[in-house]
Amino acid sequence: MEKLVDCLVGLQWGSEGKGKIAAYMAKEYKAMIRTGGPQAGHTFYNKGKKYVNKQVPCGVFSECTLYIPSSGLINPNVLKKEIKTYSLKPDRLKIDKHATVVTEKHVKLEQESMLKEMIASTLQGVGAAQSDKIWRTAVLFGEYASEDAALSTFLDDTIASINKHIKKKDAILVEGTQGFGLSLNHGAYPYVTSRDTTASALLSDSGIPPNYHNQTIGVMRTYPIRVGGNSGPTNSDEISWEEITRRSGSKKTLREFTSVTKRLRRVFEQDYETLEKAVMVNHPDQIALMFIDYINYRDHGKTAFDDLSQESKDYVNNLEDRLQVPITLIGTGQKEQHIIDRRKGGQKQCTTKIRRIISL
Repeated sequence: MEKLVDCLVGLQWGSEGKGKIAAYMAKEYKAMIRTGGPQAGHTFYNKGKKYVNKQVPCGVFSECTLYIPSSGLINPNVLKKEIKTYSLKPDRLKIDKHATVVTEKHVKLEQESMLKEMIASTLQGVGAAQSDKIWRTAVLFGEYASEDAALSTFLDDTIASINKHIKKKDAILVEGTQGFGLSLNHGAYPYVTSRDTTASALLSDSGIPPNYHNQTIGVMRTYPIRVGGNSGPTNSDEISWEEITRRSGSKKTLREFTSVTKRLRRVFEQDYETLEKAVMVNHPDQIALMFIDYINYRDHGKTAFDDLSQESKDYVNNLEDRLQVPITLIGTGQKEQHIIDRRKGGQKQCTTKIRRIISL
């Protein structure tokens, strides 16, 4: 049986850089599937312009077909904006009729709740919509779109369509949202999201049997973050953006804000305990390491591993040794060209003696 489906999964608390990796890898696939809902924004650049996708996969500038499966949670206003931004047509974007609609009622329920104070929720209505689906009272996308001519043409049975790709032996990427530390089942409950976020869950959410799974690409960053507010703990110390700026040697202050709520992110020392658990549960075949320029800002924008500072090389080497997973992609900045791709030279370019075969 052909191994056709790769899963892109966050190994920390989201905002690891999955959008950049998904957009970079999109040209390698015939189909891309995005799970989750609009509370997660995936950021990427194309021709120097910044984009943030909250609903559709980040392969919008490739030629692959884009899917939102039955597990998707859809805010119609956000979806329409992205359809317009990328001039998407029904032959490019297909949305399952059983996806769940996030309504104004759901957003209002969360805004009137204590979720922001309790767990620093983004209050996008996704958890409330998911709850309605569990109670069998949700509005499904097929029902909603049947009364909206602008959306009805995007209706699809995504399981059938994705299965056609499988029969044609097309490569498929499932673009996961958020991160392992936010998993409803495996994260630091109650400071979690409303769904599972593991690689296994991505296959299930997409309606894809596990025997078609090829590889899992884990995405992580040098300093993990959580959203601002009472978003919960990690197993490492919280530090300041000023300290990261000082350590990196950057002449400009390094700060990050969440792409959806625009809150200043909390930032932490590397949490190896959570990383090792994430590797145990997701079993990534390779890792994309982002924000290496936070280790040494002189490495910002570099595109070759040999050109990195010794400090950054040591960081990569030590991380590979510790996790026993090859680091094949290294993000050196925000722009699309700011990436080191070590897959081109195969295993020879990886710095450890890990005996895994990288087949991408």
